[in-house]
Amino acid sequence: MRNSILLIRPPAVMKGTSFIATQFPLNIASLAASLLRKGYDVRIRDFDVESFDRAAFEESLKVLSPFMVGISCYTPTVINGHRIATVVKQCLPNVLTVVGGPHVSALPVETLTEFKNFDIGVIGEGEEVMVELADKTLSREPIEAIDGIIYRTGGTLRRTAGRAPIKDIDKLPFPARHLLNGSLYKGQAHRGFSRSFLNITELMTSRGCPNRCIFCASEVVMGKGVRFRSADLVKREIRECVKKHGFNHFTISDDTFTLNENRLYDICAEFARSKVTWNCNARAWPISKKMLSAMARSGCAGITFGVESGSPRILKLIRKNVTLEQIENAFKWAKESGIKLVEADIIIGSHPSETKADLNMTRRLLSRVSPDIAMISIIVPYPGTAIYNMMRAKKLLLKGARWDSFVLYGREPSWRTECFGPKELVSLQKKMMRNFYFRPLYVLRMLRKMTSLKEVAYWFGGGMDFILNSVKMGGNRPIPESDGITG
Repeated sequence: MRNSILLIRPPAVMKGTSFIATQFPLNIASLAASLLRKGYDVRIRDFDVESFDRAAFEESLKVLSPFMVGISCYTPTVINGHRIATVVKQCLPNVLTVVGGPHVSALPVETLTEFKNFDIGVIGEGEEVMVELADKTLSREPIEAIDGIIYRTGGTLRRTAGRAPIKDIDKLPFPARHLLNGSLYKGQAHRGFSRSFLNITELMTSRGCPNRCIFCASEVVMGKGVRFRSADLVKREIRECVKKHGFNHFTISDDTFTLNENRLYDICAEFARSKVTWNCNARAWPISKKMLSAMARSGCAGITFGVESGSPRILKLIRKNVTLEQIENAFKWAKESGIKLVEADIIIGSHPSETKADLNMTRRLLSRVSPDIAMISIIVPYPGTAIYNMMRAKKLLLKGARWDSFVLYGREPSWRTECFGPKELVSLQKKMMRNFYFRPLYVLRMLRKMTSLKEVAYWFGGGMDFILNSVKMGGNRPIPESDGITG
């Protein structure tokens, strides 16, 4: 048996417009790095940027002849992921197909029951599990002793003991970026930062989040709390990315990058030495003007605050643990520090009881903080979150809901809230976005921030896509249901 392993990202469903981000699959690249370190021959196919052609894919499978295929699936991509697993099984019936990611971690039994061509599900982080699976499969040892999986045996499903999150994430190798075809990654890596005018890579410096917002699925895979990589290791990865790959901008993918102040200053110093720019996500509290000023001096060109709502009632119900005053201070200090793009993320329906009065408070808060970018999404009740359980209990999830409708943008939701139906939610989203972006003063303000014609073209393209897709936003890229393949 050969020692080849294929890792796959299925195509997303939120595609077709320039305002949808495309990022490196660092999770898969991290799995690949751990397997490479053990001597396995690992390949990555990223169908989020590659087109899926069944005949070509089958031919590549026969040439590589992997003994294991891992497919990383979020909730909206699990249907496409299973269609790919079906093709794998039809081409190479004896290959072990492994599904990982938030969906199977949240619904392990349901996922393998619904999707028959996944042999094994990984529950939680995958680096250690995939290495153990590979080792035991090649040595023909039983896998029942591997913690953190669900698998088929004798026509039934068996779930092993839970696996604790990896305590020391410093021991993990850097993601295997060299296995990714960088030329395929186009468009924005994050709102305001596009590969059309920057050479961008994503960077993960910690795992997990200290907060427990009711809509967030981070805990499903990463567990409770936060685990930090050491500043020294992060600095080494920054230097490698600059010297080896030529990246000049980093999008930090941490849930919240600004939690450890002293560590933040240490990493900022490396960004400054490397003469790169970067952007990150942060909480509006705790953060200080001193921190934001240091970030700006080191090249921080963008910061995203998860605002979610301008209603104190809703902020309390969704467990945001932040006040309106703290939100307003964060935006004020970020702008005063000189950070170029300050973003506010809003969720319509972040609690099922949200009313029009609550939304009006959100509009007023947006007006007061005046962000450079507003990401206005509709609540998505991802499996494993508190709001998923809440909406199921309240019978707010509609019958016949498909997993590929669980997206933040571009689809009419398969659920409602207590006050708004699916069409109303989309209408509210579009109206809030139009009211924010289609203001002459806003357009003039953003034009003044642009430093190149490529940057102007990026913003113009995003605006035109929004206008053209104002009726039907986004796109859908399913794996075709042909040759007997079903979801």
